[in-house]
Amino acid sequence: MKISQYFRTSLFRKVFSVSSIISIAVIYFLGSNLYNRISDGIIEEKISAAISEGEAAIQYADYRFLIASLNRNSDYKTIVDEIVKSTSVSAKSSGREIALLSSTGKRVAGIPSRSTSNFLEPASIPSELRQLVTQDDEIHWQRTNLQYFNGESVPGVAVGHRIDIKSVGQYEMYVLFDFASQQQTIDLIGRSMWGTGLILMALIMIIASVVLRQVIKPVRYAAEVAEQLSSGDLLKRMKVKGSDEVARLGTAFNEMADTLAKQITRLENLSKLQQRFVSDVSHELRTPLTTIRMASDLIYGARERFDPTIARSAELLLSQIDRFEELLTDLLEVSRFDAQVATLSLSRIDLVKLVNRCVEDLAMDAKQREVQIRIDAPYEELFIDGDSRRIERIMRNLLGNAIDHAEGKPVDLTIKAGQSAVSISVKDYGVGIATNHLERVFDRFWRADPSRSRIRGGTGLGLSIAREDANLHGGDIKLWSELGAGAQFVLTLPLTQDQLITEVPIGELPTSGSLKS
Repeated sequence: MKISQYFRTSLFRKVFSVSSIISIAVIYFLGSNLYNRISDGIIEEKISAAISEGEAAIQYADYRFLIASLNRNSDYKTIVDEIVKSTSVSAKSSGREIALLSSTGKRVAGIPSRSTSNFLEPASIPSELRQLVTQDDEIHWQRTNLQYFNGESVPGVAVGHRIDIKSVGQYEMYVLFDFASQQQTIDLIGRSMWGTGLILMALIMIIASVVLRQVIKPVRYAAEVAEQLSSGDLLKRMKVKGSDEVARLGTAFNEMADTLAKQITRLENLSKLQQRFVSDVSHELRTPLTTIRMASDLIYGARERFDPTIARSAELLLSQIDRFEELLTDLLEVSRFDAQVATLSLSRIDLVKLVNRCVEDLAMDAKQREVQIRIDAPYEELFIDGDSRRIERIMRNLLGNAIDHAEGKPVDLTIKAGQSAVSISVKDYGVGIATNHLERVFDRFWRADPSRSRIRGGTGLGLSIAREDANLHGGDIKLWSELGAGAQFVLTLPLTQDQLITEVPIGELPTSGSLKS
């Protein structure tokens, strides 16, 4: 399952994930900001104290060298050793180191050019700080790393000042303080904040999960009830507790369900009444129509002995009775589909022979309309399992409509078989159907242009019955059409009734226009 689908199919997962991510981001932002401010405050306080303490140590050393300059017998090396040793016992206990460096880099009066405490590397003092110290008589400081001969490195700060030793020369004194203690405190605070943040995030997730379940549970229940209603269980209702928003939602949902159930029941009763009416009327009209047919045939057979006007009336009467019979037949067929009692009379059918027979029967209509039917059927015979009467009715309807609307242009009929199905395409290049009418093409009694003059009469039920016949076979009818460019109907049927359609032999239709089934 894709990640997007995983979240799209669950409101709980979606809301819980978003709220958790936002909570984690807020906690991380606030925690990081607070941690940085605390750590910066601790370091700044240490630096401030280091500057004060370093300034005092430098003043003390300057005073010692001043006193020593008044005594000609002073041992400057001893004074330097005393300053270094007296101001720092060890880096780990005091956190302070001393470095005394000659500005010229030379040993003068027995004073080493470099004197440091606790094996501190002179490289611990940044070159930028040394440059500042030698330029003026101010105290300067800079953050650095305290490096020792054993390779240990500790973050800290260096405070420096220039010292002029009379009769000896210029030296630089640096007091360095490490941040080891402060760093331990910062690390402890960081671990505490991380632990607190994780606990807080876990609590927020637990609270969010509980709250979301309380909110989403009735929504999920409403969705389940709605699915049951859509499946036909019109008596299903939501359980309503309390009077909060969720309870009002349940009440409104139940009221809506009651209204829908009443409307659906009323429509079902009307539909059953309509179906019963159509069926009863169709059957009741059969008997008088049979009598009228017999009388009409008798008159039609004797029309040669009548006046031309009466003879013509006899012909018109017979043609209208034919249309009436066709309408009754269609209505009876529709009533069978509505009652779900329509069945197939299966047999092995040579589809090529059936299609050719339909083309021959409609050849006179095509000739009168100057329409050429072009057949593309690369098979001498093609057998399928089906109801020949229903398939022939589908083909007659599709071909008849194409001839009626071709406007003298050719009609292409194509047969193509696949592994599991066969497709028959009927395409004309006539008036076509407007895009906004495609949704209604298969509706009962609907015509795109009721006022259009056509050679053959029609009931408006042909395409509706054709689709029902195709569906009864387990097949389908698809339609492409564009106004002014013609229309193409594609009938697809399975080769055998126990076989599912796995591919459509004629599945590629024009990209312009629309495809409806």
